[in-house]
Amino acid sequence: MPHAEEHLAERVRRESTGRRLALLLDFDGTLCEFDPDPQAVYLRPSRRSILQSLRERATVGLVSGRRLEDVRARAGLEGIPVAGLHGLEIEGFGERYVHPELGRAAGAIATVSDQLRAIASRIPGSFVEEKGASVALHFRQADPAGRRAATAAFAEAAAPYVDGGGLRVMRGSNVFELLPDIDWNKGHAVEWMVERIRRSEDPFVIYIGDDVTDQYALDVVDRHGGLAIAASGRARASTRLEGPAGVERFLAAL
Repeated sequence: MPHAEEHLAERVRRESTGRRLALLLDFDGTLCEFDPDPQAVYLRPSRRSILQSLRERATVGLVSGRRLEDVRARAGLEGIPVAGLHGLEIEGFGERYVHPELGRAAGAIATVSDQLRAIASRIPGSFVEEKGASVALHFRQADPAGRRAATAAFAEAAAPYVDGGGLRVMRGSNVFELLPDIDWNKGHAVEWMVERIRRSEDPFVIYIGDDVTDQYALDVVDRHGGLAIAASGRARASTRLEGPAGVERFLAAL
């Protein structure tokens, strides 16, 4: 019996007949397995090769919470559109977009970064990831008590900045991130990309994401008649794949 991924690939081929695919994907947790150290994550050569092959019939793009240049370097896919910082910075189609309000909270980010580093220093299994325009507290490797402590300490440290309207919290899988309080997310990034693709063709849009931060993009694609695929139970979509391995099997079947 063909695998579920092969059935899904056949469905995509059937529904996209006569149209070019727009294949937009999250990076961590979707194309790559999570690692306790985000700096250790790179796209596997086998997956890079599959995506390179798919570029003959699809516009392939990445939408990540990482900084744009970071995810581009870790993917190793030259010339594809990439959105970083949950869409606050995008590069592709001969354009580069940076949200005009991205730098307005730099002082608050720097201050709260110091507080989060102090929190991580006393909670084993937690660490701070600084992205310049945002900062995240990770606690995937903490024990249950440590996760509860990290959640409570983060909420206390973030409250003055969130209540004051300068920053907002982006919750992910065992991570809390503070970003400038801008009404912009991965869904906006997908709309930005699809708008530019539609200038030259009518695409069949697919988005694959695994976390709650991908829900905005999944919902946008679903509303516009594309195919939204959740790569884990953390995200909601009518179609689901099982983690990066399932995503790889699906892409290979395409």
